[in-house]
Amino acid sequence: MRQRIIRIQVRLSDIEYKKLLDDTTRSKETISSYIRKLILGAQLKEKPDYEFYEVMKQLSRIGVNLNQIAHVANRINDIDKDFYNQQAKEWHELSRKIKSKYL
Repeated sequence: MRQRIIRIQVRLSDIEYKKLLDDTTRSKETISSYIRKLILGAQLKEKPDYEFYEVMKQLSRIGVNLNQIAHVANRINDIDKDFYNQQAKEWHELSRKIKSKYL
């Protein structure tokens, strides 16, 4: 059963309609989805390009490498744990900021 049963019509000027189309194209949302998200107070952002996702893959690989290094270092008990933890914390914070800005 369809949840959205109320249909509305809105009249827009040429300028308003062009802006709506530009915004939905940049955000890669449908018009309906875009308007619903605006009504609910979502902060809509332009979807990042291909390069962003490549950078995120690289960050993910670095994170995996950090985890592997930590695992081996803990096993042989030869690591500056405070330094490693600080570096890992900074990496996670950078990753979170990038995602927050672009997604």
